[in-house]
Amino acid sequence: LTYLIFFQTKQLEKAASAAFTFLVAHPDNKVMSTNLKHYLDHNVEKKDIVNYEAKDYVYLYAHGADAYEKKKWQFVVFNMEESLVHYLQAEEECRAQCEGPFDHGWYPDFIPSISNHFTVALRCKQKCRKKLSSLNGEIHDDLLPSHYHYLQYAYYKLGNLKAACQAVASYLLFYPDDETMLDNMRYYSKQPKVDITYFQPRREATQYMQRQIYETRILKFVHNEFKNKLVTATTEGVPSQTDSTTSPSNSSEMKLKSGVTMNESDLKGAKRVVIDGMTTPKECKSLMEIAKYYAVIGDGYEGKSPHTKLEKFEGITFNRALFLSYYKMLNLKHLHTFFEVTEKAKELIKVHFKLKGELYFSYTQLVCRSARPDSPTNRTDFSHKIHADNCIIMENMTCFRTYPAFTWRDYSAILYLNDDFKGGEFVFSADAVGKKIQSKIRPKCGRLVAFSSGPENLHGVKAVKRGTRCAIGMWFTLNPDYVEKHRDFAKTVVDNNSQFEMDWLVNLDYPKPYVPIT
Repeated sequence: LTYLIFFQTKQLEKAASAAFTFLVAHPDNKVMSTNLKHYLDHNVEKKDIVNYEAKDYVYLYAHGADAYEKKKWQFVVFNMEESLVHYLQAEEECRAQCEGPFDHGWYPDFIPSISNHFTVALRCKQKCRKKLSSLNGEIHDDLLPSHYHYLQYAYYKLGNLKAACQAVASYLLFYPDDETMLDNMRYYSKQPKVDITYFQPRREATQYMQRQIYETRILKFVHNEFKNKLVTATTEGVPSQTDSTTSPSNSSEMKLKSGVTMNESDLKGAKRVVIDGMTTPKECKSLMEIAKYYAVIGDGYEGKSPHTKLEKFEGITFNRALFLSYYKMLNLKHLHTFFEVTEKAKELIKVHFKLKGELYFSYTQLVCRSARPDSPTNRTDFSHKIHADNCIIMENMTCFRTYPAFTWRDYSAILYLNDDFKGGEFVFSADAVGKKIQSKIRPKCGRLVAFSSGPENLHGVKAVKRGTRCAIGMWFTLNPDYVEKHRDFAKTVVDNNSQFEMDWLVNLDYPKPYVPIT
């Protein structure tokens, strides 16, 4: 109606804005898209078109971003700080609207009614951040944390290093692995006037993340504890979890000798091994706790289902676990287990493959793949297609060691944490499409599969048909230029349960500005 009024009264700029406002909510409407294009073709400037229904934080954010481009740092700080306040207020309003009544679809008893309402309200609240991440119809997943990215650089330009450091630490709560911000952190830490205590997240960022993690843990608890338990038979020929072989010796050689259950001959290929007894059931449980409550959908990858739409992918990188522990959001004992079992795996791999040089971690990630409830049980596809870890394999078996392959990876390993699921077997293949399977390994707690990362060890994962399969993926390199960052810092955290210095920070040339998504 508003659009028609402006159109009839020849107020073209207002009519264009009304059309744009409608399109923000209905982006696929072809009629209104045509109308907006008509106005743009008739001398209406884009800068004069506004969204009449935009929240205050949208306008403030846009003004802050514009001031950033014009290098007006005072205006950047003013607008971004105000936008942050209004954004958090808008999210509180969104969350409050989730508390209303809803139709159960039946008439449950009193206690189920309360629990259903609580769960539905919580799920609704978790969606508020996504709802508010739209800037005039464009979704920006990093909208909230990007405020801190703008602020850290603007405060730096204004000479307020303490505020810049706080903004850096706040941003890292959301994205602990962000290379740009980690570089900025190192740079600021070496400035003469900067104290290490400056790197404390702002109060509102800490409270926001603590609430986010707490609510996510509750939802995962509800999902994991109140679902039908999957009962699967033990795979024939594979010992059960209680039969895991362990070695009392601290020697890597003795541990290796007692734990190897499948060698190159069994696996039908070179530079391959399966070692059992790498972890105890208690350690597996500790690591599963990390995955259960702290794993992020798609973490380390683009999208919720990077390998197959029939499964949900959740993960937590080692760096994310480290930062959560540093900010006291993850129990230190879980980080200790994460660190120790991966270090032990590295040492055994080095011994088994008789590596004389140093072996470095390149990337570590705890990942879980879950079959979606509506996925078929007779799947024959792969959870993760046949591939090599350091080159791009073609069907004719040509393997290109070029981008986007991780060409620096030399050895790979997977440490399994559970076996209460159906499917999900690890396979080695003699071809690039998985028609010539050489060997198959059934996951279980404490079982490690290790191999060289090249085309000689093509591998994949069979479909997870029911339940959730969790494991730690580890990739190693012989090249010190590609070492996984913060391993030394992690050892400091593990070895010092109270206070410690962040001596892992190093000099860099300059802090990097925020680059908006286009």
